[in-house]
Amino acid sequence: MLALALLALLVPVSLAAQEPRTLRGEVVHEGTGQPIEGAYVGVVGLPLQTLTNEAGQFLLFGVPDQEVTLTVTRIGYREHTVRVSPGSTTIRIELVMAAIALDEVIVTGTAGATQRRAIGNSVTRVDAVGAMELSASGNVSGLMNGRTPGVIITSGTGRVGAGPSINIRGRSTISLSQEPLIYIDGVRVNNDIATGPSTAYIHAVSRLNDINPEDIESLEIIKGPAAATLYGTEAANGVIQIITKRGIADAGPRFTGVVRHGTSWFQDAERRLATNYALHPVTGELLSFNAVRYERERGRELWDTGRLQGYSLGVQGGAGMVRYYISTAYDREDGVEPGNGLRRFTGNTTLSIIATDDLDIEASANIVKARTDLGGGSQSSLLFSAHLGNPLFEALDFPTGPYLSHTPEVYRNVFEAWQDLARFTGSVQVNHRPTSWLQHRLIFGLDQTTEDNQYLRKHAPEHLQKEFASEAAARGGLTQQLRNIAYATVDYNVSVTQAVNEGLMSTTSAGFQYYRRRTDSNSITADEFPAPGLRTAAAAARVTGSQDYVTNSTLGMFVQQQFDWNNRIFLTGAIRVDNNSAFGEDIDFVTYPKFSATWVVSEEAFWNTDVMDQLRLRLAYGASGQQPIAFAALRTFAPATGRGDLPIVIPQSLGNPDLKPERGEELEVGFDAGFWGRVGLEFTYYNKRVRDAILQRSIAPSSGFSGSQFVNIGEISNRGLEVQLNVQAISRPTVGWDVSFSYATAKDEIRDLGGIPFIPLLLPMQRHVEGHAIGGFWTREIVSARLDDTGQAVDILCNDGNGGATDCATAPPIYHGTPTPTYNGGISTTVTLWNRLRLHGMVDFKGGHRLFNSNTFLRCTVLKICELNVKPEMADPIVLAATQISGDFSAVSPFLEKGNYAKLREVSASYTLPGDWARRFGAQRATLTVAGRNLHTWTGYTGLDPEGRADLSNAIISNDQAVLPVLPQFITTLRFTF
Repeated sequence: MLALALLALLVPVSLAAQEPRTLRGEVVHEGTGQPIEGAYVGVVGLPLQTLTNEAGQFLLFGVPDQEVTLTVTRIGYREHTVRVSPGSTTIRIELVMAAIALDEVIVTGTAGATQRRAIGNSVTRVDAVGAMELSASGNVSGLMNGRTPGVIITSGTGRVGAGPSINIRGRSTISLSQEPLIYIDGVRVNNDIATGPSTAYIHAVSRLNDINPEDIESLEIIKGPAAATLYGTEAANGVIQIITKRGIADAGPRFTGVVRHGTSWFQDAERRLATNYALHPVTGELLSFNAVRYERERGRELWDTGRLQGYSLGVQGGAGMVRYYISTAYDREDGVEPGNGLRRFTGNTTLSIIATDDLDIEASANIVKARTDLGGGSQSSLLFSAHLGNPLFEALDFPTGPYLSHTPEVYRNVFEAWQDLARFTGSVQVNHRPTSWLQHRLIFGLDQTTEDNQYLRKHAPEHLQKEFASEAAARGGLTQQLRNIAYATVDYNVSVTQAVNEGLMSTTSAGFQYYRRRTDSNSITADEFPAPGLRTAAAAARVTGSQDYVTNSTLGMFVQQQFDWNNRIFLTGAIRVDNNSAFGEDIDFVTYPKFSATWVVSEEAFWNTDVMDQLRLRLAYGASGQQPIAFAALRTFAPATGRGDLPIVIPQSLGNPDLKPERGEELEVGFDAGFWGRVGLEFTYYNKRVRDAILQRSIAPSSGFSGSQFVNIGEISNRGLEVQLNVQAISRPTVGWDVSFSYATAKDEIRDLGGIPFIPLLLPMQRHVEGHAIGGFWTREIVSARLDDTGQAVDILCNDGNGGATDCATAPPIYHGTPTPTYNGGISTTVTLWNRLRLHGMVDFKGGHRLFNSNTFLRCTVLKICELNVKPEMADPIVLAATQISGDFSAVSPFLEKGNYAKLREVSASYTLPGDWARRFGAQRATLTVAGRNLHTWTGYTGLDPEGRADLSNAIISNDQAVLPVLPQFITTLRFTF
């Protein structure tokens, strides 16, 4: 904040000389007359620009008293220009919704923005302001889910504070991260997922959700190498650009306030939580246990009712050379689990200074201070203990009663886990346009994140020899993990635009980027507190610790040439050269090429049809990469203790001086079409191939090193299609109806493992195999069995892999499917009545994949507490056979369930209060929204939730175990402007 204040003092602030007139106006939706908020209105040829308010109104000061041309742009609408005659001071502008927004401005990585028509690849843009009003989403991922074809968002858990895994266009790597890069206004930022106290198995907090969605203007999703070449190494998984709100030229302060209140709950918990069974060993009585019903009979609920509230206030405006946007927000959420909650404060300031007509400087600073309480952990959580509880335990007077590990009282009073966060993101951007044909841009940015992750097990003498395995465990302990992650960005771009001849324009761009990430980590493990009430490592009897840091740097340069023929045909070629500190010492630079072509056919003279009024054809080819993990290329040695207790080193990792990045190459073709001015259709087909995929290959002991070596020997393919359909079904002054549908497919296949037969994963039934999907499910498949007189499955036969059956002891594992959804999409509809009431709903869906139902597997196979275990005569013989022979995970096909689902993600009603009502409490405009989220799921999956994932830190592992399902919510939001 201090830096912004100093910057403001360094640049003189003076009001522009008064011109003859101030231009007032309003921007409305053609047909309905509904006011359009957030439309940019500018004077062509002059540095005069402003933004419409919630009532669609705008003011432009200092407009010359002569004929001028205004240009008006807004996401989702066609660009509109209007000539204003001398003396005019009031104007009404009607915008037409764009079936295909070809003139929409897109961020591409070069100096200056580019219109969508010039880009040969698919870029999805999300209007964050509009999406927030309809969805009531409390985080960034909620703005993308269901609105961006090809973007697979996996929530993982309903725990408050948790964030999702994001996958764009399926999987294309075996050993490296699949997460996209995240940029905020051109600055690369921390995009870690699954952070938190890893010792407690609750690493679920995502850095993406640190961002206050109220500060976001729009999101742009760049989906693959064909689009991400200019972003270079690390961009093979796609890029998400977050564009934040800015100030308004020559406008008084405009305040926007938002108040949110809501509730969440564990929907239908008694039915969804398992009822477990056991036979009493003495009486033979059939015992049952359902944790929700059990606690209700004791006069209390197992799960709490969650509460959420949020308050934000923002102000934007400008005077003379200065434009500003300042906001602050406070969010508080309490989950349904014991000890789960979130407290978060954010502050954001963006200051823009128009120093001259050709020079502007922008500085921004964003701070986040948060505390996320994560409860008792996923693998030892209340859900785990309740879902796998055994009624026999209580009958035999176990200290935990019927619960598997601990009682609810222990989870509420003994365990604590949390993450304290302090984050700063700041940037300075300088844009200079010294001539009409030259512009360049320089960005400096820093994203600094400090995490304090702690897991506390309190001293609990009342539980000695009861719920803990030993007295030492009951004395408690603490694990603390401190991480400091710093991202630095330096980005310089220059573009030269010249007319080659009449109708042909040339734009040459060049630039370089430097990115550096440094992660400092410290960890402390403390055990056995001598007395209750102690909770610091210094108070424990035994303390150990460690410290480390990792640095990764990338230096890249690019050159791009674009030719533009009559603003209809665009040809673009580029090449980027990168070096990264994780490359092997014999690898200096890697090169990534790019080519794209686009043709706006509908603007040609020969095009004459009212049915298809817009048509653009596009093609793109490009390459980008992903660097190896830190130290994978280096030969390393580990410390050890030698003779005489002297320190020595021993061989640790062989390293690989020839290790280079994985290289993704993608071909993308598609078209954008508009029909009758009301229907927009976008279609894309992509074919991606990753060469030099990084795998681990065993090394010979004669080398002096053990284990494996990282090598570039793999190859992976990925292909699919994406469809986006937008329909403006009705557009009348009293009624408007819009419908949107998205659908995407993705199919990944391992083409080459370099001679390695297969690569096992953490889950025994998942492995990488040539000719099949990444992380595919492989297990013996029982095809026949029968029940004998004792209720046991006998005559069990398995699939022999050739269409026949054989003894299961010799049967091979059979491929059962991919853990990655092969299709996803969403459908949404919005009805507007009388320009005041909007009714909205959205359903998103995913499918074509498998999910390991670990909860049912443990209940039926390991713990033997399913109904089929006590009533085998009611069971399917094949499923019963699996429970008898699958203790080693070798025949778990009945528990590999289809993960297909459709979810009622959003339902909302939004009402804009009449102006006189709003003015009663000092507001110009007020909107009240009541929204529901995650209200219903259609699925054949028998587990708690098909979105559940036990560990998002390893996104390939598709395992649902002791995961709180995604929670339904009701949220009321009051949004007002004054």
